[in-house]
Amino acid sequence: MNVILIDSGTTNSRIRLIVKKTGEIKDLQKVSIGVRNTAIEGNNENLKKQLNEGIKQLLERNQLSPSEIKYIVASGMITSNLGIYEIPHVTTPASINDFVEHSRIIKLEEFFNIPCIFIPGMKNHVNENLDTVDFINQFDVMRGEEVEAFGLLKQLNVKGKGIMVLPGSHTKYVVVDENQTLTSCLSTLGGETLLAMQKETILSDSLDQQLIEDINEEMLEKGYAAAKQYGLTRSFYHIRLLQLFSKLDANQRANYFVGAVIYDDIQTLLHSIADIGEMEWIVVGGADPLKKVFTHLLKHLKNDWRIIEANNQQVEHSLVFGAQEVANKYLSKTN
Repeated sequence: MNVILIDSGTTNSRIRLIVKKTGEIKDLQKVSIGVRNTAIEGNNENLKKQLNEGIKQLLERNQLSPSEIKYIVASGMITSNLGIYEIPHVTTPASINDFVEHSRIIKLEEFFNIPCIFIPGMKNHVNENLDTVDFINQFDVMRGEEVEAFGLLKQLNVKGKGIMVLPGSHTKYVVVDENQTLTSCLSTLGGETLLAMQKETILSDSLDQQLIEDINEEMLEKGYAAAKQYGLTRSFYHIRLLQLFSKLDANQRANYFVGAVIYDDIQTLLHSIADIGEMEWIVVGGADPLKKVFTHLLKHLKNDWRIIEANNQQVEHSLVFGAQEVANKYLSKTN
């Protein structure tokens, strides 16, 4: 029997066809839509339509009917107020059983009436009596990364307290305790900053559409140092100046640019580590090239951290392992 996993984010969604028994990924349908479209368009009709079409193409390509799908598991921004079916965040500290407890199963016409388990996101526990503005940095939310975090934990078998670094449209730092409970999260707009500056500013002429094609460690470090010394927005303008006055190619300029942005993200991480205390590991997940960028720049700091870069297969299967574990626990609880 097969199952379908939907991971819907800010800008993109992925629909995976999975063999339930083995966890094998049989097929993948990428859909260039996320809740950013809902925010812009003012409704979720296009999101529903595109996900429906994505599921349809996946089924047709594999000669399957909806009745041959045991269930769907949906995680990510699809459970937000901008998604398909809203579920309130689980409050930290949150174990995998807390996500199981708050998941919901429904049937939707857009999903061909296949039972769909929607997994909630997570929010930080914050004292309600605190002034929101003065203590805003204690607040944070995430949707989808909790599934990814549990999936990586299952594969990597790390022990003790640590932090998951999960770059994407938003960079997510997820703190994990020795019982593999998620105790807090911290987010930045790192990925969206890269995209927005590349697409919507004068830097469009200085950077290729693909941004980084190959990692250039020297230029990453120089961009990182520039943001530290001159500030982020000035280092952005360096990219324009490097195009005009240097012999650097577009890939080298892109590495400089990304290094500058990730400097700011890593400062956020360093501040959070100061508050958290001792850690035994840092796991870097997410997709390349940002996964490799974070790994290199974290090692570049020359701290005594145990930095573990998840390989591409572990990252690809993190959603599978995490979503399947939540689904199995949920179904065993309800049956």
